[in-house]
Amino acid sequence: MGREPDLPLNSLITSVASGPAGTHSFRQLEQSGQIIKSGEGRTLGVDRPQEESAFLGLVQDFLGDVNHLQAQSGNALKAFVAGEITDLHQVMVAGQEAGIALDLMIEIRNRVMESFQEIMRIQV
Repeated sequence: MGREPDLPLNSLITSVASGPAGTHSFRQLEQSGQIIKSGEGRTLGVDRPQEESAFLGLVQDFLGDVNHLQAQSGNALKAFVAGEITDLHQVMVAGQEAGIALDLMIEIRNRVMESFQEIMRIQV
């Protein structure tokens, strides 16, 4: 009980935000949310290839981060079973981080699908 865990309390946020693509993917997500809220005078329906590739890059970075967390969780579990890691808390935290990241990805996918279906229902 007197021993501090190896991972700080905010490790969930930092681990999810850091991955093979780095911390920029979640920062981009936050910034894009701010851009959407501010509006910046953009009109709907205007296609800009640069923005499409930026969104595609954002999604790919996020998927890469989730995949990295899943692999990291699997590796931690294998190392624990092999006896290389003796701290069960580290393994459980890695598993929970990967689970939360996957849940977030699934929720984002569901919201995007709901939005797409709503757009398809619009009568022109």
